[in-house]
Amino acid sequence: MFRPITAALMLAAIPVAALAAQPEAKSDVEKAVTKMEISEKLNADYKDMDSDQDGKVTEAEIDARLVKSAEARLAEIKKERDAAFARLDVNGDGNISRAEFDEKAKLPTIKEADAKPFLARFDANKDGSISLEEFRTPTMANFNKMDANHDGTVTPAEANKAETAAVTTKKPTFKSTPSITR
Repeated sequence: MFRPITAALMLAAIPVAALAAQPEAKSDVEKAVTKMEISEKLNADYKDMDSDQDGKVTEAEIDARLVKSAEARLAEIKKERDAAFARLDVNGDGNISRAEFDEKAKLPTIKEADAKPFLARFDANKDGSISLEEFRTPTMANFNKMDANHDGTVTPAEANKAETAAVTTKKPTFKSTPSITR
């Protein structure tokens, strides 16, 4: 009886230990990033979302991207969960049965995709789809605000300064256009 309780406590400690080991960052920007890099990333993300390549990202395409991202994340979580089980059952004697482990380490469920928040944020002309320009505009505007010396590169110092200013004045800070994931 002691062994399953110990295993459950060890399982609960895994996320805490992982969080404690992560360095605290002031900003998402850890290295200098150029306007060109941001631009290329936006173009690639948009092209990936625009599955029919018609120059518009529709609600259905966003929903498909949300489902694809959720499924990929679920596969990652399952892999991590399986590895944690293997670590907990060190001697392989089966004292932590798979059923007991599955009960304690439940997988999340994939929620129904909802493109409406993304359309509300990016569909500036409210035509029900997102053009490349609409997709790029918020991120590029934030990049330009953060690029204090207007050299086409946001350094970690500029990003941290913008982050600090955003916290104290509640102004927007550099955030890349969110990946369409959950």
